[in-house]
Amino acid sequence: MRSALNKINPIGLAAVFTFVFAYILFKVFNVPITHDEVATTVFYCNTSVWDIIMYDNPLPNNHILNTLLTKFCLLVFGGDDWIVRIPNLLSFILYAIGASRIIKAILPKDSLFYLPAALLFVASPYLLDFFGLSRGYGMSVALCTLSVSYMITGFANFNQKNIWYGLMFAVTASYANFTLLVFWAAITILTWIYFYVDFKKNNARFIKPSIILILISGVYMALIAVPLYRMQSTEQFEFWTSKGFFNETILPLVHYSKYDSKIFITSEFIAWFSVILVLLNSIYILIRLKKSNPKLDMLSKPITIATLILLLTAGINMLQVLILDTPNLNGRTALFFYPLFVITIISTYDFFKNRKLIGVRIGFSIVMTALLIHHVIHTAKPYSVREWSYDANTLKVRNYIKDHQHESGHRSLATNWIFNPSFKFYVYIGDMSWLELKPCTHEIDQNSEADYYYIMKEDYPLLEEKYEPALKFENKCWLLKRR
Repeated sequence: MRSALNKINPIGLAAVFTFVFAYILFKVFNVPITHDEVATTVFYCNTSVWDIIMYDNPLPNNHILNTLLTKFCLLVFGGDDWIVRIPNLLSFILYAIGASRIIKAILPKDSLFYLPAALLFVASPYLLDFFGLSRGYGMSVALCTLSVSYMITGFANFNQKNIWYGLMFAVTASYANFTLLVFWAAITILTWIYFYVDFKKNNARFIKPSIILILISGVYMALIAVPLYRMQSTEQFEFWTSKGFFNETILPLVHYSKYDSKIFITSEFIAWFSVILVLLNSIYILIRLKKSNPKLDMLSKPITIATLILLLTAGINMLQVLILDTPNLNGRTALFFYPLFVITIISTYDFFKNRKLIGVRIGFSIVMTALLIHHVIHTAKPYSVREWSYDANTLKVRNYIKDHQHESGHRSLATNWIFNPSFKFYVYIGDMSWLELKPCTHEIDQNSEADYYYIMKEDYPLLEEKYEPALKFENKCWLLKRR
C-alpha cells in the first residue's frame, strides 16, 4: 500500500490542480467582465506606470501589482476580457506550486492525506473566483501561500535562502493587495525570529541580516507610503465596521467559502470548530515545547510555523483595528486567511502519526475526499462569480440586442447603474461598437428614449408604461424593450 501511495499521491496532486486550473480557464473565457474589473482595465491601465505606483487617482480597484501586470498584458496582446485576466489566471499556478510545496513538506510521500490536503486548498469556490478576475486578490493569495511554503521549508531545514524567499514573496503579496500588509508584518517578525534562533543555535551573524531586514522594510514602506496616505485620506478603508474579528472576518469568510453548499453544516459551527482547532494546535505546540530537548527543535516543525504565522497575522490585524481604528477585514479582503487556515489544518498531521491509528486515517481520508470532491463539483458556477453575480448576463443581453436590431441598424441601451461598467468595457474594446450605451445614472430614467433598458426586476414598475420585458434572467435581472 505504501509503495502504491508513493506513485499515486503525486499524480493525484497534479490532477487536482490541473482540473481546477482548467475550470478557472473556462471561467476566464465565459464569465463576462465584472463591475469592479472595469475601473482597473479601462481607467487605471490608461494612466502612466508612475501614476499607478503612486496611486495618483485615489479611487478603489487599483491593486498596484495587478494593475501593472494587466497594463503590460494589454500593451502586448491588445484589449479583450480574457487578456486582462491573464495575471491572476497564471497566479493560480503559483498557488498550486505553493500548496504542493507545503503538502510535500508536511506529509510523508505515502500519506493517505495527500488528496484531501490538495482538495482543501481548492475547496473555496469563492477564492477560485478571484483567480479568474482582474483583481489583486487571487494574485495576493497565491504569493501569500508561496511565502508560507518557503517559511516552512526554511525553518524545517534551517535554510536561510528559503527564509529570504518567503519574505520577498510576502512583500509582493502585500503589494498585490494592501490588506496583506498584516501578513507581511507577521512574516517580517518571523524572519527576525529565524535569524535570532540561528544566532543562538549556530553562533551565526545576527547583525547583518537584521540590518538587511530593516532596509527592506524601510524601502518598501517608502514605496507604499504615498498610496497608503492617499487611500486613507479618501476613506477607502471605511467600507466595513469594527465589531470583532470572529464576526466580521472569520464567520463571513466561512460563509462565502461554503458558496451556498448544503452538504456542510452551518457556517457558525465551522467557524467555531476552526477557532477550537487552532487553539488545540497552540496547546499541543506548548506541550511539545515543554517536553522537547533542545526546545528550539520544536520551532522547526511545520505545525509550529503554520500556527505561528496564522496567529501572528490575526493578532497584528486585531491590533491594527484596535490601535488605528480601522475596520476588520471582510469577505474578499480577508481571503488570504483561507490558505493560512488550510495550512494549519494540514499541519495537524502530527496528531495522527501513531501507526495504531491507521484505521482512523483511512476512514478520515476517504470521508474527507468524498465530501470535498462533492463540494467542489456541487458549487461550480462556470458562468458567474458570487461577488458580481448580477453581471453574469452581459453577453446574453448583447447577443439578444444584436440579433434584434432595427432596420436602421441603430441600437441604444440604458441600464441600472450597477450593470453599466460591464457594458462600458465591451463598448470600449470595440466588441459593442454598434451599440449606443446611454450615460450611467444612479436613478432610473423614466423619460429614457433608449431602445432597451436593462434593470433589476424591482425597478420595472417605473418603466412599465414605456417598456415591456424582453428577457428575464434567474438572478432577477430583466432586459426591457420599448413598446
